[in-house]
Amino acid sequence: MISKIAAADKQTQSVRSLAIILVLAIIAFALCLSNLSHLLPPDEWSTALFHPSDTDIAQLVAHETFFPRLVMSLLAGAGLAVVGALLQHVLSNPLADAATLGITGGAYVVVVATTFWLPSTFLFSTETAALLGGCGAAVLVIGIAWRRRLEPLAVILAGLVVGLYASTLASTMILFHGGVRNVFIWAAGSLNVQGWHRVVEIMPGLAIALVLLILLRRPLVLLSLNDEGAKSLGLPLSLVRFLILIIAIVVAAQIVSTVGPISFIGLIAPALARLSNTRTVGRQLSLSALMGAMLLWLVDQSVQAISTAREIPTGAAVALIGSPILLVLLPKMRSAGWATEVRSARAPESRKRFGPFFFSIACLILLVSWLSLSLGLALKGWHWSHGQELVDLSYWRGPRLIAAFCGGAAIALAGAIMQRVTGNAMASPEVLGVSTGAALGVIIMLLCGFGLDRVTQTGGAFAGAFFTMATLLLLSRRSSFSPDRMIYVGIALTTLFSGLVSVLMGTGDPRMAILFRWLSGSTWLAQPIDAAIMAAILVTAALSLPFMLRWLNILPLGASSAGQLGVDLDKSRFCLLLVIALLAGASTLIVGPMSFVGVIAPHAARMLGQVRTAAQLTAAALIGGLIMMSADWLGRVVLFPDQMPAGLLAALIGGPYFLWLMQRRPN
Repeated sequence: MISKIAAADKQTQSVRSLAIILVLAIIAFALCLSNLSHLLPPDEWSTALFHPSDTDIAQLVAHETFFPRLVMSLLAGAGLAVVGALLQHVLSNPLADAATLGITGGAYVVVVATTFWLPSTFLFSTETAALLGGCGAAVLVIGIAWRRRLEPLAVILAGLVVGLYASTLASTMILFHGGVRNVFIWAAGSLNVQGWHRVVEIMPGLAIALVLLILLRRPLVLLSLNDEGAKSLGLPLSLVRFLILIIAIVVAAQIVSTVGPISFIGLIAPALARLSNTRTVGRQLSLSALMGAMLLWLVDQSVQAISTAREIPTGAAVALIGSPILLVLLPKMRSAGWATEVRSARAPESRKRFGPFFFSIACLILLVSWLSLSLGLALKGWHWSHGQELVDLSYWRGPRLIAAFCGGAAIALAGAIMQRVTGNAMASPEVLGVSTGAALGVIIMLLCGFGLDRVTQTGGAFAGAFFTMATLLLLSRRSSFSPDRMIYVGIALTTLFSGLVSVLMGTGDPRMAILFRWLSGSTWLAQPIDAAIMAAILVTAALSLPFMLRWLNILPLGASSAGQLGVDLDKSRFCLLLVIALLAGASTLIVGPMSFVGVIAPHAARMLGQVRTAAQLTAAALIGGLIMMSADWLGRVVLFPDQMPAGLLAALIGGPYFLWLMQRRPN
């Protein structure tokens, strides 16, 4: 009886998946017919597809644009879905795909580099550059996570940081060479291919990958077993995993190089396919391919139906739609065996006295402040300022120095608090999407016509950061705020907000150029009022924290232990959420949404022996302020007469440090 019920349940789940695919196909087909009918009368469709007239513009447009785009959406959707399913199967990671392995970020930075520096070469087309960059980034991610046996959380973190670091490099190049709208549109994911040549170019690679997967069908099945069982059947695990990873990475890089980054198809399609509870690998891959093809076809046809003069990039539309779907699917994903952080009540043995540390860091802060105010580059070389000249220059250099210190201290303090609230040593406003949410809040305020004054910016940043942090905690509550689940939710939120920003950057709105420079973390135009507001926010948060020290001491022990010790979890988390949102939102205005200071400074404080709560928070704030002061001064002199934004410079230094930090963590 039980077996019959289980069989009936499996059949129901399979029918459910096929029904989803059928519904998606029907809606996409209807939209496709509607879009094509606006372009051509039905009696000319077959003529436009096979033998278009050279004198009929509508037929030529349909033949060279509409039909290739339709085929490309099906091929790219199926390919990305199969890549996602393969990566998730091989890495035992339900959130592995081209984006989380850093492939899209690597492709982006190499495309930008070749666009600016090798525009006339025939050696590096856009497709070739993206293929090389995507493969290189994926190899780097796997190499970083290999030491930790490709743990899901290690792969996700390495991929996230490599992708963000690559995007930071690309932003730096765009900042100094001038924005290229076509690059922004490609980076947002565009299926608007012109002609059939790209479709023809991508098909042989997909066909070869399909043949190889058929040949590797038995090893794929054996990978479903545990390592011991697979080895006992004679499977060379390392070799098979390597071959399948290479196939998936090359296919993903080829698709990304052709249509740009299309996020979430490789995550959502396999997740929906798994709802059928199909046990065979072949069926899972087939269902994933069908689901991915129908999803991307539907989204692309929807984009064409609603687009006017300014077309919405399909990749950005997929991110906007896919992020909420992924957030809904996250609670249904298994977390057994995923890496988690160890919560311990004992402090490390390397605890050191705070007095000597404070004296040393204070001396360094004073030294950097003196250098920043008095030493700079002029047309005749290095120049020391003193006397009245120093006083005059302090009017310009002083506010940006104070703003940089307070911004760095605020983001570091927010990161230290987040790590204690979540029990996750890798948590920070940058990694969990809080800083990106703050940046999006400012952009929305601007587009709604509220202006660019600092008070409005601060309000928008606070609202965006608060909303992001509240969403993060709400969606992580069911998993008892497990570190790995919070990372996954943060990645989904980051991708969602990044998709929104990509849509806005690709619109050609002149206000986006101003925002792009601001998003880089620039202190160039800091005024005394900016420094005063930033200092006031930092002081307000610092004065409130002594009343919350007990919470910060107990929360890392876990929800159950904190509840037994009399901590009101909802009240404590809400109050700390307000502080984090205020600090992260305000600091984003100064250091930008991606500096890595929020994760570097707390770790540096612990490495220097400051492990008690009050000592670590204070040390992290001082180290964060010192980092941003140094980055501000170096950004002013390194590329003189140009200036590099302090946030970008900190990110360029902080990204490799974060990856090195991952390597140091014990297995």
